[in-house]
Amino acid sequence: MTTRWLTASRILFLLMLCLAVFEAPAKIYKWVDKEGNTHYSDKPPKDKHIKASQQDLNNMNVIKMPRPVKTQVLSNNDCQRAVDNFNSNYSNHKRSIEKELSQGNINDMQFAEKLTALEELKTIVTLENCHKADPKLNTLLHCMAKNPNTQVCS
Repeated sequence: MTTRWLTASRILFLLMLCLAVFEAPAKIYKWVDKEGNTHYSDKPPKDKHIKASQQDLNNMNVIKMPRPVKTQVLSNNDCQRAVDNFNSNYSNHKRSIEKELSQGNINDMQFAEKLTALEELKTIVTLENCHKADPKLNTLLHCMAKNPNTQVCS
């Protein structure tokens, strides 16, 4: 019985030793593509002309997980509802930003940025753009189609 235990413990020790020797630390690469988009991956970019830097995993933290992106195209009715809901709430969005400024929750620069983003959104949330929306806008349009108060979608 003692001989079997020693043999089993030796095998377990050798197995653990092998795993420790062959266990490679995970690598994360970061690079910027030609369009200026930053990428992180466990594999370097396929394009050998793009320089990737290996990241220090000890300093990497996931702060916020992205929401799942809806990729299903909206129906014509949903597109119309999203545009109508946004347009009917536009003045409420604007008042909300103005209220944030007046209460001191944002500074003048943040106010200008939020107002500019709202104006840009007004030009983007259209029937023409609805069916060819990128995934981020598509997700927003899905939310606006379901919520008469589109402020919950931003």
